Amino acid sequence: MKVLKEYLDYIEKSKKLSKNTVASYNRDLKKYLDYLSSNNIDISDVVENDIISYLIELEKDDVSVSSISRMISSIKSYHDYLFFNKLASTDPSKNIKKPKINRNTVEILTEEEVDKLLKFDDLSTPKKIRDKAIFEVLYGTGIKVSELIQMDLEDVDLDIDYIYCGSGKNQRVIPLCEATKLYLSKYINDSRNLLAYEDEKALFVNTQGQRFTRQGLWKVIKKYAQKADIRKNINPTTLRHSFAIHLLNGGANVAVVSKILGNSNLSSLQLYLKYIDKNLRKEIKEKHPRKDQIK
Repeated sequence: MKVLKEYLDYIEKSKKLSKNTVASYNRDLKKYLDYLSSNNIDISDVVENDIISYLIELEKDDVSVSSISRMISSIKSYHDYLFFNKLASTDPSKNIKKPKINRNTVEILTEEEVDKLLKFDDLSTPKKIRDKAIFEVLYGTGIKVSELIQMDLEDVDLDIDYIYCGSGKNQRVIPLCEATKLYLSKYINDSRNLLAYEDEKALFVNTQGQRFTRQGLWKVIKKYAQKADIRKNINPTTLRHSFAIHLLNGGANVAVVSKILGNSNLSSLQLYLKYIDKNLRKEIKEKHPRKDQIK
């Protein structure tokens, strides 16, 4: 706790923070450090997912969004201090964002509605094969519509069943399930060459043989939603949210789902957690790979 005391002295004397604010930071950080200690995580070894897991614990304990937002400020300030003073080699909190307080709900599809949306009885044309592959990739990987249209053919590796997605800090490698691989492979092998211009790099192309625009792909999604008679207000993130929540309800680890989605924003994770009942939350906690680290 010596380093914590030095940090508190620093923010009070150098940063000129009030005694009440310093006391608040002290309470927040003691709780955070107790959590790390209970999971045998040294402060110098903390990674981003450790912080996310802690914040999720607060959410599950019904801590208010405003309190979590304050906690994030405390944690970020402390890790910044450690990094700046060379007491840690990295700052694992730098990409953690505060939750958006006014965002309360997301529109999701049931698994039955997803089955209806992804049911293609007719795959007799290159366009229909393409459209089936688009839906399988969106729901099968949870990527954003904007990420899908940015993908190039070379971003798919069917030999090892992965796609490469995103850019910058959200660049990630996402595994393909069998269904997604099957229809993506069928599109690439049987359909794409009949639709795309010879030198087109885009993975998915429109009827002009060129890369989709966001608006163009959105029209395709709306067309099939109407055809499946799904009356919910589907938007470009509906399949992404549905993918995440269905995975979590199936017992997937929250940090793993967050990693696949490229999310470090707690507000998105908070939304997903509202859809998980207490028994499933307990099951995820019991299956966490660090559960046996507590001594």
